[in-house]
Parts: sequence; C-alpha cells; structure tokens
Amino acid sequence: MWLIRTSMDNRLKKILDDNVEKFSEWTGAISEYNTMFNSGRDLSQDEQVHLCYKAAGVLGSISELYIKYGAFKDNFDCSKMFIPFDGIITIIKSSKTGCEFNLGFDNSCLYIETSMKHPENLRYMNDGYYRDLLSLMELGDFKLQENEQYGFETTKRYEKVMKNNQSKIFTIMRNYFIGIVENEKGILLGNFHIGWPFETNFYDAIYKGCLAFKILYRLNYLLWKTTAIQAKK
Repeated sequence: MWLIRTSMDNRLKKILDDNVEKFSEWTGAISEYNTMFNSGRDLSQDEQVHLCYKAAGVLGSISELYIKYGAFKDNFDCSKMFIPFDGIITIIKSSKTGCEFNLGFDNSCLYIETSMKHPENLRYMNDGYYRDLLSLMELGDFKLQENEQYGFETTKRYEKVMKNNQSKIFTIMRNYFIGIVENEKGILLGNFHIGWPFETNFYDAIYKGCLAFKILYRLNYLLWKTTAIQAKK
C-alpha cells in the first residue's frame, strides 16, 4: 500500500526519523481499515470498532507531527473525529483562531482539508500570501472543492466567469469578488483540499503534509489576525 523512505534533512527529518519505525504499523492500520469490508473476513462489531479506533489513532499521531513541526503559538484540540462512508477524519481545531482542519483518509489517499475563515479579509493580503497558496500545488494533489455556491440569480449574472474553473487562483478570486460585489453574507471561496495517493512514498506524504499543514494554518491565521486587530481598535 505504502512505501517507506528514510532520507530527508534538517529539523523535519529529525522529527520524522524519531517516528519512522512506527510508519509500517501506521500504514498497516490504515490498510486494514480500508479493506476490512472486502477482505473476506467475518469481523465482529468489536473487531470493526477496534480497527476504526486503531486507524483514528494513526491520524492522531500524524496530527501531532504536524503540530510539532509547525511550532505554533497556539493550542489544538484533536479529540473529535467523524466517519464518512469511505474513511475516517480527525478534526484539528485551533484554540486561537477557531479554524478547523480535517486530517483524513479515504479509499485512495491521505489528505488535509480546510475552509478559510474570515475570507472577507483577502483584500488585505500581500503577495506572500498568494505565493504560499501557490506552493501548496507543489506539495500534493491540491484541489479547490466548491461544495457550496452562491444563489442562482447571483451565479447567472456572472455566467461567463463561472464557467472558467481551469485556474484555482482565478476561482478563489472570482468567488471572493462576486461575494464582495453582491454583498453576500458568507463569501464562498471553497474548501482547500490537498492529498497524497497511497502510491506515494509514506515518508514523503508525511513530510509534505507537515509543510502543507503549516502553510494552511498560516493562510487561515493571517485572515483571522486582520479581524482580531480590527476588533481591538
């Protein structure tokens, strides 16, 4: 299911190398959970629950690596999870910003996803913000999931630009400007989703996941910080 590599560098290398001996067990737990319903084994309910919590524990351990590498001045609650039809998700919630990050896996990949809180503050971000956003595309399979859309009348007014979804940056900015111009109560940028297929080297997946989580946190933090500063004035 996964391959394991043991070569990287610097601080992140040390964090991963301190845990690399567990990676085989982690990948095994994810694989067992994903295959338990089509493995031909007649599992009891207790055995199914055990495999579920075992796999969820792996996500908890991965989230600890993300947080350790990020060295954030923040606290995180990772005690909640939910089980969609095709995997498991652990919620990583920031105490400072209230932002939530879903760390999960399905039948095809390990992934992180989040939505941007305070998207109205996008207009205050500098070029570094967008460089960080673009860098996510180099770290994994980055997708912008538009699970919600503006109302029919709004989208009809912008029919031409709504048809263009080739560029993620364009789509984000399009959704932002439509929300601002139409004075929408909630600006719908879309959910940021970055994943690593199971064919990916597991060491690389965790390595790039640590980098991606730090970037996603920063993207959300900068939007939140603008609102926090304005609230103090």
